[in-house]
Amino acid sequence: MAVRARGKGYQVDFMLAGSRYRPPVFGSEEAAIKWEVEARTALRVGRKLPDLPPIAETLQEGTIGNALKQAKEKRWAYKRGSSRTVLNAELFVAWAGPKQKASTALCEDSIHKFIRYLLDQRRVCGSTVNRYLSAISVLIRYARLERPALPRFLDGRARYRFFSDEEVDLVIQTLTLWGRPRECDLFVFWVDTGARPYAEACRLRWEYVGDRKVTFVDTKNGDDRTLPLTPRAWEALERQRMAALGNDGPWTDIQQWQMVDLWRNIRAHIPALRDTVVYTARHTCASRQVIKGVDLLRVMKWMGHRTYQTTLGYAHLAPNHLIDNLRALEK
Repeated sequence: MAVRARGKGYQVDFMLAGSRYRPPVFGSEEAAIKWEVEARTALRVGRKLPDLPPIAETLQEGTIGNALKQAKEKRWAYKRGSSRTVLNAELFVAWAGPKQKASTALCEDSIHKFIRYLLDQRRVCGSTVNRYLSAISVLIRYARLERPALPRFLDGRARYRFFSDEEVDLVIQTLTLWGRPRECDLFVFWVDTGARPYAEACRLRWEYVGDRKVTFVDTKNGDDRTLPLTPRAWEALERQRMAALGNDGPWTDIQQWQMVDLWRNIRAHIPALRDTVVYTARHTCASRQVIKGVDLLRVMKWMGHRTYQTTLGYAHLAPNHLIDNLRALEK
């Protein structure tokens, strides 16, 4: 029998004469087995497929809001680095309406309308659309629905916004004038290390701070990463140590929402930064290295990128990046 447990129900999934049969999830194993037997018999003698029992139909009619709740509790709550995926899923649910039936919100037509909304109104690139579709695929799974055919967009070439030296100085001056020295030091640390703002910098504990170096443990890609520090970043750390606040780490008491609110105020105060976010500091660290001629493989190691493709997003910044190729051919 081609019946397996799936979530709180049971899934029938079998092939016959080159065609796949995979109806919605059944409420009990007995109902699933009964339907499969009847379906196979009907197909062999040329009759129509048996009707679905009521429980299978009601399982389809959950709301998209409930599918989001299930995905948050059963998948994303245990997956590191999923906060952006959750935000993408939440945007889709808000667009569709949380009380909308999942079978309606997650149908192929609805998803394509959402894609058009992303492209026309939010003006996102193909790689961003793909990330939204990845989140939607998870919602489909937890709504216990058949996955429709979803497109995949070409990633294109990334263009990361990064801070100029003047903009970095302007942020430092602004935070200093506002009397926010700890947040100012955290910003400096972000820019000079390229640490992931919250998962690495704000979680850094004193036991992983050495002599002019830090180790980020249990990072997004699963590896530990040790980085040497610039004099400026080291001084920022030392000021937190001298403050003797009794925290487990330099900035472990600073919450994400606090920095998001603060950055919103910075953008309002400095219009030139209206297209930036906290994460722009990480892009700045990578961009500076590439602009100054550091090869992409070493940038990848420094930043802790999981794949080389991520680092390639900075390749267009490299000065004379094909000159070495030319020299090799001329020898």
